[in-house]
Amino acid sequence: MTHDFPSGQSILVVDDTHVVRRAAFRMLSEAGYRVFEAGSVAEALEVLGTAKQPVSLVLADVVMPDMSGVDLARLVHDQWPRVPVLFMSAYGAEVLVQEGAEQTNVEFLGKPFTRDELLEKVAATIRKYPKRNGEQSRSERA
Repeated sequence: MTHDFPSGQSILVVDDTHVVRRAAFRMLSEAGYRVFEAGSVAEALEVLGTAKQPVSLVLADVVMPDMSGVDLARLVHDQWPRVPVLFMSAYGAEVLVQEGAEQTNVEFLGKPFTRDELLEKVAATIRKYPKRNGEQSRSERA
């Protein structure tokens, strides 16, 4: 299967499970994405705040010990409104409602996922939320 990947895109993978995080990192890297990783919400926010290259997408687990992926998505949308969030979870999409994400504009990928499922969902999410020319995030305006 061939994929139409946006070129020059960077992805931040956030998952407290090392094996899942590394698998997603490997799959995305091999597809040509520049990939950052974080094992917690705090690490994810640090990466987003210090990355020299803008992050094109945050791929985040929904259920994490320090803070939920839903809370991370709210923080990302507040600080970096042009960065879409793609949730992943083994619990199914209903976990988004349980975590309070019914008001959050995000995409969902169920675990376990195949390489093709991950790459298709990432590419589709990036294409669905294109950056608007001239728009600045709150942190860029400050």
